[in-house]
Amino acid sequence: MREVQVLVVKQRLGTARHLVERFFGHLRAEAPGPVDQQYVHDHLRDACARVFWTQGHADQRHAVTVARRVEHLLGDDDEAIEAALLHDIGKRTANTGAITRSIATVLDAARLPMTAKMRAYRDHGPHGAGVLQEAGCGSLAVAFAREHPAGPPDDVDPVRWNALIEADG
Repeated sequence: MREVQVLVVKQRLGTARHLVERFFGHLRAEAPGPVDQQYVHDHLRDACARVFWTQGHADQRHAVTVARRVEHLLGDDDEAIEAALLHDIGKRTANTGAITRSIATVLDAARLPMTAKMRAYRDHGPHGAGVLQEAGCGSLAVAFAREHPAGPPDDVDPVRWNALIEADG
């Protein structure tokens, strides 16, 4: 039984390298440059773009990276690119830095108690979906913000959904 628990924790954490890269990427993040700013402008309508720019620099950069990966996988799929750019918008309300996010990830993987701020970070999806819905963003963006990294809702094309999941990985 103990071996199964350890295996589950390892699976949930992913590789140590990924976590370390994510941590240091968050610490080093700068605002997106002019090319990435134009990319966001080209793919998001006004209200959704305003929501995008309320994220921290690390989340903005991550979102642009995911969106470009989605574009590589699916081509010029505006709805999927919008979903990629906005999928972590709910993290902004948790107001957490790299250390708190890392600790929250470990505590969640181990199913250990965490602070309210850490739970807000972990549960960013539903909050983000509400923000996107209120801003009038597309249904795929709302669904992906709410449900990722789980499987697609019944009304979403699984190919598009899986491309979003892969790009976010």
